[in-house]
Amino acid sequence: MKVYLDENMPPFAAQPLAQVYRAHHFCTPDDEDLRGVNDVVLLETLKERGFGAIVTRDRRQLRDPAERGALIRSGLRWIGVADKGLSGLEQVTVTVATLIAGLWFVFEHDAPEPTSYALKTIQHTQSQRVTIRPLRIA
Repeated sequence: MKVYLDENMPPFAAQPLAQVYRAHHFCTPDDEDLRGVNDVVLLETLKERGFGAIVTRDRRQLRDPAERGALIRSGLRWIGVADKGLSGLEQVTVTVATLIAGLWFVFEHDAPEPTSYALKTIQHTQSQRVTIRPLRIA
């Protein structure tokens, strides 16, 4: 499946995703020369170019009637990643980890019609991911 990473996603996420999901092809706005394109036009263009899914943080695509209609007509799987207000390395690692963990379920799901998938953000606070204990001689 060809998967488009919307311009609100880190473009370098394409490489680790391609390493994990080798049967799928991940493209960015720069790869497709689609930076700054209106969403309705973008969704139509992705359909024409043979994409099967879009990964985005833009939940407006589901709420806005024109964008939702374009999404349905495109037949694309809509894959949403929540914006947790993180920045820098924390945002990158949480986004990529969420995609790596969640896309497996999307790819395994046999969607008979246009479908949306809201990926749940992986646990990412220190207390959720790491237990820290000093090492001491007994």
